[in-house]
Amino acid sequence: MPQIRNKLLRGLYAEAEFDREHDEVNEIEAAVRHLVNEIAETISEKEPLFNNTVLQSGSFYEDLKVEGPNEFDFMLCLENLSQPDVCEVKEIPFRSVRDPGYVHVQVKDSGLRRRWQGYISKKENLKPKPMLEKFQALVNDALVEKREHFHKKLSTNFEVELRKIPVTLKLVWNGTKYQNYEISVDLVLCIRMAGWPNDSDVNKRYNRFHPSYEMIRNATQDGYHLIASCIGESGKPRPCWRLSFSRAEGILLQHLSEMSPLLVHKTAVKILKVLRKKNESELCLYEVEPDFSDPDVVLEYLGVPESSYVITWAFHSYILKTMFLHEWFEYPEDSHWTQEKLARRIHSILERIFKSLSKKDIRSFWLPEYKLFNFRARRPTRTKACEDKLSSLITNFAALTVSKS
Repeated sequence: MPQIRNKLLRGLYAEAEFDREHDEVNEIEAAVRHLVNEIAETISEKEPLFNNTVLQSGSFYEDLKVEGPNEFDFMLCLENLSQPDVCEVKEIPFRSVRDPGYVHVQVKDSGLRRRWQGYISKKENLKPKPMLEKFQALVNDALVEKREHFHKKLSTNFEVELRKIPVTLKLVWNGTKYQNYEISVDLVLCIRMAGWPNDSDVNKRYNRFHPSYEMIRNATQDGYHLIASCIGESGKPRPCWRLSFSRAEGILLQHLSEMSPLLVHKTAVKILKVLRKKNESELCLYEVEPDFSDPDVVLEYLGVPESSYVITWAFHSYILKTMFLHEWFEYPEDSHWTQEKLARRIHSILERIFKSLSKKDIRSFWLPEYKLFNFRARRPTRTKACEDKLSSLITNFAALTVSKS
């Protein structure tokens, strides 16, 4: 990465960076990866139905992590369900708003269907919630069993929590540079699917004349994943399976790094993540839970603090990566990603986010009807505070695009 000449951009990038090659960072990563592999192997031994393969994913392994080695992501892929022609994706019926990013899964293979019968509903759908609950119990049991063999700098005190999608481990590292350092490890239960979703329009958006044709073709050849989830597109509890393109995104980012190591693709994303972190209290969406179109409901909530009925949704960093992909796809040539164009690219991505938010249409890079925040499926959601902050950031970066400093 060449020296960033602009003082503000240089400062933001400095906040993002940490010494990826520091011995203790490597030690933390190796200890976490070893522990996850131990958990996965123990689960496979104790419960063969959950025999799995571990896949590294997320910002640390994409080299998009900012600030420090405190978060790691792994996908545990169920091997017997990931074989060709074993599982079939089904659209979720009777939804007021269609969203192809959330689906049902059925086991086509009769032998495996019998083995998984305890996790299959009367409608023949795989039930992710009991699968996740079992997965959480298996992870916890594996950690208890391996506790005495933890890395010497990992505390033997830990927490295992089932969140909306991942099972999250809370660990503490006691090192030299990183003392009493809290580490979060997300373990996602998933199924690997061959091919590519029918709802994707990626193959229509690029052709052999697109500069990144080969890169995108390679990224989509490895298929995609279905992730066990306890929530649906409305943000409310509803067990289903969510499409994930982490593998394809990782391949794209790796290609960009290898082919263009002196360009600013990842630098732009890291600076955007720092901006999000610095302004996270203002970059929120507020979903109003009650139906205030009903006068009786209005009367019922008179005098009730707003904080008790407004759900706050943080502006997720995945939106930044998605909008970066949209930007890169529109401006794939290296000339748009030189150090001199860094401020312009960040400004353009911020504008892209603002326009998507103001139109309430934050769409996936891979599936146009897969919404990263599905406004139509949710209660009325206030976006003004977030839009105002984005507008302010856009103004600031507009000045940088013409600055010579």
